[in-house]
Amino acid sequence: MLKRSYSVRFVGGAMVVMSIATLLTGLVSCDRDDRKRADGPGITKNPFPHEVGDVKAGKEVYRFETFGNEGFWTDAARMPEGVMQAKLTPLDALKAGLSVDVEALSPELRAALAAELKTDLSPGKAPKLNDVKTTVMLIEANAVIGIVPKDSNGDGMISLAKGDKVGVSCTLCHAITDKSVYDVPGGGSIGRRIDGPAALTLNMGKLLATAANSRAVYPNLQLELGGKTIGRSPKGLTENSTEAEVDAYLSNPEFYPVGTFDETQDGNGNPVANVPLFRQDLAAPYGSAGEFHRLEDIGNASYTMNLDPTSLVTPE
Repeated sequence: MLKRSYSVRFVGGAMVVMSIATLLTGLVSCDRDDRKRADGPGITKNPFPHEVGDVKAGKEVYRFETFGNEGFWTDAARMPEGVMQAKLTPLDALKAGLSVDVEALSPELRAALAAELKTDLSPGKAPKLNDVKTTVMLIEANAVIGIVPKDSNGDGMISLAKGDKVGVSCTLCHAITDKSVYDVPGGGSIGRRIDGPAALTLNMGKLLATAANSRAVYPNLQLELGGKTIGRSPKGLTENSTEAEVDAYLSNPEFYPVGTFDETQDGNGNPVANVPLFRQDLAAPYGSAGEFHRLEDIGNASYTMNLDPTSLVTPE
């Protein structure tokens, strides 16, 4: 039983009995109220101040830097091979939420596509938009936002047929276009590139399923571990799941919603909505997720795990 102590004082001839227990309760209540009113962790000065660097170089890194992940996307996941096998046309790519930077196209290709976009888009009237070879041309022109070709063989030219590889950059999920040329409702668009906004119509699951070996993204899938699974799908995948089973999971928007990306290598099926990337330095030192103490850790996590899980799926 809680024992109460009392303090007795006489004020102006009247006895005031104050319960110390009540006083302490009031202090605790005030302390809780103060915490509710707090605006943050109490940091008055950013311990990691933003350093202004080379804006032009930063834009190039944001748009086109892969940090070598073309090895994963071309050799492990085999994305270019999958594009050819699926005969992914430019119209298919747009429906999947990919966008095209019109300013990266040659004048000839830009004019040809513009003319076809004015038709009913049937194969007979829009042959280029219905041809996987045009998709390859767009990739080689570095016009598909977030899909970056690399001169892997060092011959000074970009040609996937001659062994050059394809990687992925930040802009796959964090850039759009102004839709000035063409827009697919609920899908991608063609226009001038806009860095920063979230690609909320990107069907990342469908894109991953297009790869010839989508099983390579195993750490980011909804898995069955110890007979249990966590995620939107009633059944998890295993290390013995077939390519068809993995593709079925990735292609199902009920399990892998449009506009999301499963960015945690925890075996849980938890794709989260793509977010815009504007002035992330203002969120220092926490960035967009509490587990990151430094802002550069966000980039490190993205490029060493999310966009290149090679180290997580390679036996040691």
